[in-house]
Amino acid sequence: MYAPENGYIVYCNDCFASDKWNPMDYGQDYDFSKNFFEQLGELFKKIPRRALYQDFAVNSEYTNQAVYLKNCYLVFGGHHYEDCSYCAQNLFIKNCLDVDFSRKSELCLDSVNLASCFKVRFGYYSENCMDSWLIYSCRNCSDCIGCTNLIGQTHCIFNKQYTKEEYKKKLKELNLSDRGNLEKIKKEFWEYSLNFPRKYANIKNIVNSSGDNLEQVRNCRRIFWGLDCDNVSYSFYIPSGAKDCFDLDHVGLGASENYELHSSFACNRVFFCSRVYDSHNVSYSDDVYNSENIFACAGLRKKSYCIFNKQYKKEEYEILVEKIKKQMDDMLYKDKKSRVFKYGEFFPIEIIPFSYNNSAVSEYFPLTKEEILEKGYKYKEPETKNYKPTILSNQLPTIKDANEEILKEIIQCEHLGHCNHKCTTAFLIIQNELNICKMLEVPLPKLCPNCRHMERIEISNPPRIYHRKCMNKGCKNEFETSYAPERPEIIYCDSCYKQEVY
Repeated sequence: MYAPENGYIVYCNDCFASDKWNPMDYGQDYDFSKNFFEQLGELFKKIPRRALYQDFAVNSEYTNQAVYLKNCYLVFGGHHYEDCSYCAQNLFIKNCLDVDFSRKSELCLDSVNLASCFKVRFGYYSENCMDSWLIYSCRNCSDCIGCTNLIGQTHCIFNKQYTKEEYKKKLKELNLSDRGNLEKIKKEFWEYSLNFPRKYANIKNIVNSSGDNLEQVRNCRRIFWGLDCDNVSYSFYIPSGAKDCFDLDHVGLGASENYELHSSFACNRVFFCSRVYDSHNVSYSDDVYNSENIFACAGLRKKSYCIFNKQYKKEEYEILVEKIKKQMDDMLYKDKKSRVFKYGEFFPIEIIPFSYNNSAVSEYFPLTKEEILEKGYKYKEPETKNYKPTILSNQLPTIKDANEEILKEIIQCEHLGHCNHKCTTAFLIIQNELNICKMLEVPLPKLCPNCRHMERIEISNPPRIYHRKCMNKGCKNEFETSYAPERPEIIYCDSCYKQEVY
């Protein structure tokens, strides 16, 4: 994931975890005549990095920031995947394709935020559903098509009840394995769903909290995609528990008392860090494992009382850390835009190895090249794609006729790069993808994985908050919601939504 031109030393995971190198060999004395962040950036470039962050992975070479993987391809974030492809931020899913922010689900396709679902195609914000197509905010439903806000229903099409025999006949008539028919029903589904109110936030069992996509959350402010959190604020994707934390991104597994922390788990009192695991009392560090009392280090494993990858005694460590903190306040770091960094600030953008447009943040807060550069962020020119498609997307065989010959074809993406989705312009069908599409009787995709992913991002609400009023006539309730005022959805408060749906 490190671009060659950025100058970082990258090891494969086996070499990184081996005893062939020692991160302490890169230790250096702190130079009080130089700025702290300049020295930290130099240290970060000297120490080898993991090519990809994956652990307990079997036959899942092309995955990142995920653990407990088996037979997976292009899976990112989360844990416990099996036979999944093109998925992000999921927990305990199996045989899924193009699924994001879901858990405990199997044989699902092109969906967002499913829980305990089976054989759901194009499902969104639904739970305990099975054998369904195009459902939004449904609970405990099966054999439904194009439905919104249903609870405990079966054999419904666009919220209309059918008998089992009628449903089977109608499903056969709809013939959703045909691409043209599916696209027509998709369009009708999204238009139809706007007739139904949506709850101001996707929340369950929360107390005194704000944000979206939350469950078992207490005393939290403006967090998004959080589960089992207590007193956490301004954070994104906390899927497995955190307490007393501020400004987290992709952190969990019982993290506590952390501040400005990225992609870490099972850590306590970790500040201004990235990728810290099973560690305590760590600051301004990256890629640290099973360590404690660490300041400004990288790549350490099972260490304590280290500064700039150099070992100190406890008393020496404590005295030197305080001196460095004071120097950080006295010798301020200014970036290209004259933004000031001192103790208490996260890493300056100059020492972060990734460009803005190649990071996950650009998916939720997209900027043009000019805007990125104007703000002083890094920009990476998109690679020129010279693919030579062997088949157009409108020439793909039906899923019934598709066989392994399709795996040899280079398919032209329907967007042809004329979108803001980081389109690759062409793509391949992989074996797992073909298998899942056949099992679910869904047409082969006509868009590249990037375009499909970005379309799912656009379906899920962005991590932003707006103060709004309930749109149910006569209701005076107000709330914080991720639905922008200019959007077309009808937004209800919790009590009005329950009266409408339950």
